[in-house]
Amino acid sequence: MTAQQAATFKAFGLPSGHQAWIPSDLTLQVPPSTAVAADLVHFLAYIPWEPRYMELVDPVYRDFFNVVLPYLHVRTTDVHVATCLPFARQLIQANHGTVDERVVHIAFILHDSGWSQMSEQEIADSLGVEGLALSGAAVGPKARHAELGRELAQRILREHPLEPPLTDEQREMVYQAIFFHDKPEKLAAMGDLPLSIQIVCDTDHLWSFTHENFWQDTVRKGVTPDMYLDNLGKDLDGYFVTDPGKGKARQMLEARRLEVESWRNWVKPK
Repeated sequence: MTAQQAATFKAFGLPSGHQAWIPSDLTLQVPPSTAVAADLVHFLAYIPWEPRYMELVDPVYRDFFNVVLPYLHVRTTDVHVATCLPFARQLIQANHGTVDERVVHIAFILHDSGWSQMSEQEIADSLGVEGLALSGAAVGPKARHAELGRELAQRILREHPLEPPLTDEQREMVYQAIFFHDKPEKLAAMGDLPLSIQIVCDTDHLWSFTHENFWQDTVRKGVTPDMYLDNLGKDLDGYFVTDPGKGKARQMLEARRLEVESWRNWVKPK
């Protein structure tokens, strides 16, 4: 949905009794049963996977995506990876430097698989953020999912060898990209890391600025759209490593701003 089409909204109710307004084209669900307390269930809201998302995946990588897909069905990770994969190619083309596009795509498909190894409570804790800044409770799960993702990637690539095979250097770059994908500040300080790893990080972080995740996260993080928009703008520069990543995020933020204007008009007292 374009910003110009973001004119209608619908109510989304939560088990706690709270209600949020989300765009009419967005489908959100919460787990039908969970051990997480009712006032925390909003952290587990997710966009359900649909086959149409597979059309966003480059045909070259669809077989591998299907191998990894069973490990992506938590925290909207499946929709996230499919939706953001096209950004990877855009950033590869926009950055001037040597990039291994195969490493970028394989690492990005794998980067969030670690969430599948974690509990619902850990996943709920990981959403404790305002804008892009982590709360204390979110730091541990965010770090753990990257560590578990790296371990799972090693197993998947061992059990499902690619053709042509990855070199030892490519595999190590994939593992580093997974480990560092949520650490833009460290990547910025380690300027000698391959551009391919930096692009995996920026491709991942563009998810926060998509139509789908922006509105999903207003529910999951319990923040109003205008406040979330402001938080994203304040944190943008530190959240990306490459200049093309920052530029793409600013374009997407402007589209979200127009959607938030539509939301204000929709919910204001008549």
